[in-house]
Amino acid sequence: MPEVIEQMRLERVEHILASGTGTLDFAVEGEESYYTWRGTEDADWTVEDVGRVENVEEDRILLEPEGDYFTCEITADGEEHNSGPVRCYCPS
Repeated sequence: MPEVIEQMRLERVEHILASGTGTLDFAVEGEESYYTWRGTEDADWTVEDVGRVENVEEDRILLEPEGDYFTCEITADGEEHNSGPVRCYCPS
C-alpha cells in the first residue's frame, strides 16, 4: 500500500475510505492498492461533490464521487500524524 508522505495530487480517484482515526485511503484507477494518508483525528480534510456515502465498517465510511472521479490535493509531512489539508473534488 503506497503511503502519502509528501505533498501530492491524485487524479482519477474512484473512491475514498475514511476512518474516525483520521486515515484516508484513496482508490486510484489502474492501481492495485490504495494510497494511504495517515492524519490525526482532527486533521483538516474536505471531500466535495460526494455522490454516495456508505458505512462499510464500524468506523470507516466509503465516499464515492458525483462524477466519474475525484481529484485530491494532499499535504503530508511524513508517514503519520498529518494535519492536512486534503481537498478532494470532482473536476469540471
